[in-house]
Amino acid sequence: MKKKLVTLMTCAMIGASVLSGCGGPTNTDVPEESVAATIAVEDESLPPLDADLQELYAEAYKIYNQISFGKFDYDEETMIEKDGFEYYKITDSRFKTYDDFQKFLEQYFTKDFVANGILGEGNIMFAKGEDGGLYFLGGGRGSNIFYAGHVFELERETEKEIDLKATAYYTNSNEAYDGEYFYTAPETPDDYTTQEFRFTLLKEDGAWKFDDFALFF
Repeated sequence: MKKKLVTLMTCAMIGASVLSGCGGPTNTDVPEESVAATIAVEDESLPPLDADLQELYAEAYKIYNQISFGKFDYDEETMIEKDGFEYYKITDSRFKTYDDFQKFLEQYFTKDFVANGILGEGNIMFAKGEDGGLYFLGGGRGSNIFYAGHVFELERETEKEIDLKATAYYTNSNEAYDGEYFYTAPETPDDYTTQEFRFTLLKEDGAWKFDDFALFF
């Protein structure tokens, strides 16, 4: 079974990227050059699934977006040090503890994807404090300002697994995309470069969960 490890780039990893908006904790502010970070889930942007699974995707998208772009409220006065990094305590009422955060994620993602991807050793964004609290490194990755839209395809569906493919479109120019995002194949495909993304849903403990996930921007 294919496993795709999450790469959630933090400020410590991406340094001086002009798209990152990094430079210490960012709280919930989104810099102007990362406008794509605010892209909402629209009905037409959802994968071709039953309504309940579309809702699962929408909720998974929301928390994955929040994680990727580091949009967390935190207490700057409460911090810990781990492996040479300073972490700030998240104050989101949903995540009073690190374990609460893990359980929240497991509503939408498989336990393996959470443990080895989002909260895996390769992702230094989060830490568990001695008080059991959820701590946050601060900052988040930058957005792809050339993203123009995407198209989902249902490739395979069984009783235990659903495979989706998404083709994302990006402008060929050196300027950020400034049109409306689209979710059907464009009439002028040569105006764009494309990248394919894979999504897998697995049945775990009787419920559908995403075993991999991605943002297109």
